[in-house]
Amino acid sequence: MAQKIDRIAQMLNCPVKGEELRRAVTESRKEFLLAKQAEEDLEEDVLDDELIEDDEDDDEYDEFDWTTE
Repeated sequence: MAQKIDRIAQMLNCPVKGEELRRAVTESRKEFLLAKQAEEDLEEDVLDDELIEDDEDDDEYDEFDWTTE
């Protein structure tokens, strides 16, 4: 595994392709973080919707609620 890491480090420090590789890594990381943020925002929206829907079901029978029997 150390050989692979050393080889990657050599490639990133290469005077010919190093800058291009570093830029590609940076762009890829930005895209990943933006996609992750969008996914988290979507999950928050879904969770908020579920909480709202759960509040609407209060008038249904609840087997653990002893006051409905």
